[in-house]
Amino acid sequence: MGLFSSGTRDSPTIFWETLKNKGENGSSQFTYRAKVPGGWLISSASANHGIGLTFIPDPNHDWDGNSI
Repeated sequence: MGLFSSGTRDSPTIFWETLKNKGENGSSQFTYRAKVPGGWLISSASANHGIGLTFIPDPNHDWDGNSI
């Protein structure tokens, strides 16, 4: 199967968890995380500021999703 081919029932699946957001900017924010090998894939979107995607290393997946 190629990178951009149509999926089959055996295609890998990413399971996204919703993270709660609190902030002062007043715009709608949406943040999700997905457990991937070696850490977390984070997707964040805001009505006013676009979309971002990043990787957070956490080999044991210890992060509970809360900010420090």
